[in-house]
Amino acid sequence: MSRTRSITVAATVLMAVLLPATAGPAQAAPLVQQHYHDVYDVLLPDPDDPTGSFCGGRLVDVPLHGEVDGYFSVKSHGDDAVAYFADRFRSTLRYTNPETGLTYTVVRVHQTKDLRITDNVDGTQTLVGLNTGAMWVYGPDGALIARRTGRSFDTFLVDTMGTSDPFDDQLTAVGDPATAGKDTTSGDFCADFFAATEG
Repeated sequence: MSRTRSITVAATVLMAVLLPATAGPAQAAPLVQQHYHDVYDVLLPDPDDPTGSFCGGRLVDVPLHGEVDGYFSVKSHGDDAVAYFADRFRSTLRYTNPETGLTYTVVRVHQTKDLRITDNVDGTQTLVGLNTGAMWVYGPDGALIARRTGRSFDTFLVDTMGTSDPFDDQLTAVGDPATAGKDTTSGDFCADFFAATEG
């Protein structure tokens, strides 16, 4: 898994409580600093995917409105100017049941970042990453119906591929992540969606 791909995967897999990031007093200018914003409207399942389905095929042409705002950065830390990746975003996904017109809205705030990188002196590094965030689920009337908050510490073995370019690094997960948090959702998106939108 490439370094940039691991950040994306981590951001989509875990939903957890946003904790403030601390910065050292003498950091170099960011290698990458990108703010991003996207607004989109799609139908689920994707009409161009003949194998796609939404909640086991119970509905077709489910409107999804999405909005995301985020900040991605790569900064160098320490005497060796090791590159540390971070991604922070807020997203809103509004699903509409086409049979009832009722909505189910999921709001997420998430941060994933490299917390500690250790040089193993053999062309590899050990990376400990932190994922934090929160998710709130709202019913058709705008009332909060569930939430999920938490954090995880994930450890990776980083193969630097013999280069100083952090974007070609290959990551392999090591062990199970250490997680903590609270979840009041059922853990079943489809069950929650239909409970809120079947009217």
